[in-house]
Amino acid sequence: MDWNNSTALNALRSGDLLNLGMSANQIRHNLHPEPVVTYELCGRAASLEEATREAMLHDGKSVNLAQVRDIEHNSLDALKTLLVVQRERLSEVTFQHLPVSMMKNAGKNALAMTEALPGLQAAGLRSISVDFDPAVSFLPHGELTRLLCAAASCGLLVSVSIAIGNAESLEQRIGILQMVRDLQQISHSIQVVRIRIHHAVSPEARREEEATAVDYLKTLAVTRMFLDNVEHLQTDWSVMGPKVLELALRFGADDAGARKKMRVKVIDLQQCPLGTQAVGTQAVTPCILSCY
Repeated sequence: MDWNNSTALNALRSGDLLNLGMSANQIRHNLHPEPVVTYELCGRAASLEEATREAMLHDGKSVNLAQVRDIEHNSLDALKTLLVVQRERLSEVTFQHLPVSMMKNAGKNALAMTEALPGLQAAGLRSISVDFDPAVSFLPHGELTRLLCAAASCGLLVSVSIAIGNAESLEQRIGILQMVRDLQQISHSIQVVRIRIHHAVSPEARREEEATAVDYLKTLAVTRMFLDNVEHLQTDWSVMGPKVLELALRFGADDAGARKKMRVKVIDLQQCPLGTQAVGTQAVTPCILSCY
């Protein structure tokens, strides 16, 4: 089927959830037949130094900048200095998922972010993350294109996060998918797209407008079929929980995070360490196992 905006919109409006999931799952299987799923179990770090220390205890290399508290409040020059300091202490450490959408003045000065990427890459940055909310404007298409092309020229991978359930229309949701597909066609930089649920925290928020599990699964499946030029589709199981994670891995998702790689044929829960991470692993692993 040739997936265009009209086809995708009709799929989102369809009541045939089972067939939609089966179609998306077949594409996922064709792209990623190997029984490997990545997932993330890490809390927010109070500082970059703490995040680096935690990373060294786990895989010894990678720090998720999106999980560092207040990292977005740094200027680009200050951030580069922080990265250099950590690299001087631990030369093998690298930094992933710089949340460029949240960085200080990023929406007002995209040119500065684009120009800063080579220096940040030299300081150990290996990927950036860009957040899209169909109901909220971030950057014009032209500036996004320049940013992603600059990332690609520096060898930086890009992860894209799309929020749903913020009172946006289905047309707006498909519009964001079209934009992501166009950006990937030009930049070839996007490695993974994550579909997440907007969770309002204000008491005035209208809860009935938040995405349901069915809405989420439909959007996940449509995204997998619409974004045929993006390799990985990631599910956000933090809000809906492990049961929806199990379904999401049957609706086109092949990724549940990026901290751990789990080859399901060799996972051994008896070897999991004690503590919060072990509890999370024991909750997540059976859901992943059931999908392979």
